[in-house]
Amino acid sequence: MALLRLAALLAVAACSDAGAQSAPTTAASGVTVPAGWTVLPTLAAQLRIPNAEAWGDTARGCYAVWFRLQGSGATADAVLAGLAAEQITTSDLVKPEGDGIVAATFAKGAYTGRLRTRIADGAITALACFANQREPKSCEAPCTTVLGALP
Repeated sequence: MALLRLAALLAVAACSDAGAQSAPTTAASGVTVPAGWTVLPTLAAQLRIPNAEAWGDTARGCYAVWFRLQGSGATADAVLAGLAAEQITTSDLVKPEGDGIVAATFAKGAYTGRLRTRIADGAITALACFANQREPKSCEAPCTTVLGALP
């Protein structure tokens, strides 16, 4: 499952600014990108999912990724199991009984962030925003903006 690849993203985020491009105000995903953030195609490619998107402010160590998966097994438990399998620690968990939004904070190594995953009609739409140890406090407000794109 693609959520298993989130750990790989966390591992390569700091060195993924190669190929950064100016970010549009709104990406194809509908995510509002904070001013000054750039599109990070190398980071998006690490997901190995068609149409995945990634952005960031690499100078501050702020990153965000978005993807959508369609298929069976789209449950809150599957999302959490995928994170746990990659030794991503979660807290502040909000988990629906059925379809809905899974929300959590997460940590892996030097990276901390927040995740919102919408589960509906057999699909998972995930949006994660995270920071490295460089300036994590400065990433909080932009991450709140980014995560607000997933109702």
